[in-house]
Amino acid sequence: MKIKKRLFEIFGPVLCAALLMVVVFLSPIWIKFSYVSPTAQKNAAASLSPLVLKGQLLKRRALANKYVPFFGSSEWSRFDPFHPSVLAAKYHRSYRPFLLGARGSQSLTQFFVMQSINQQLKNKKAIFFVSPQWFVPKGEDPNAFSFYYSPLQTTTWIQSEKGTKMDRYAAYRLLQMPSGDSDKVISAALARIAAGLKPTEFQRFYVDYRHRYY
Repeated sequence: MKIKKRLFEIFGPVLCAALLMVVVFLSPIWIKFSYVSPTAQKNAAASLSPLVLKGQLLKRRALANKYVPFFGSSEWSRFDPFHPSVLAAKYHRSYRPFLLGARGSQSLTQFFVMQSINQQLKNKKAIFFVSPQWFVPKGEDPNAFSFYYSPLQTTTWIQSEKGTKMDRYAAYRLLQMPSGDSDKVISAALARIAAGLKPTEFQRFYVDYRHRYY
């Protein structure tokens, strides 16, 4: 016991110091990965980038900082004097539009986009610019949906779905798209949700695992 105590007295402080150094050196990296500069938020808000639409971090940070989500499609690409971003900047309004949508994006894409920012939308304002192209018998074009599809948004939604009529229909519609069948385990979970059932324990575990690595 005396030998173990003596060894601890010698090496204990060294190990603690090494652990502290690891924490100190890694903490800026953790902060960096979660920090989004105001400039990055401003650029993303009007970028119309598919990567922004499919991601989470930029949208979440911006919507927590006086940006208002503007859901739409191809109309956001026309930057004329009446464009919402132009008007907000010209008249120094208290908010800034965060444009979500681009050519070909319709209601199904926007549904899954919203799943990644549910907490940021709660009790907040949002703008929808609805186009006639959203109201067609066959729904959203599968190729366009695949282009904007985000597995991260799907796993986020599965983690929080409540089995509502909306959830069941969303699962049914997603299964009609090639993207919905791209992962067999997630596809099986979607089939259960569409049928009004909860995903199995294994499917839940798999969804959580995939969510961490998307």
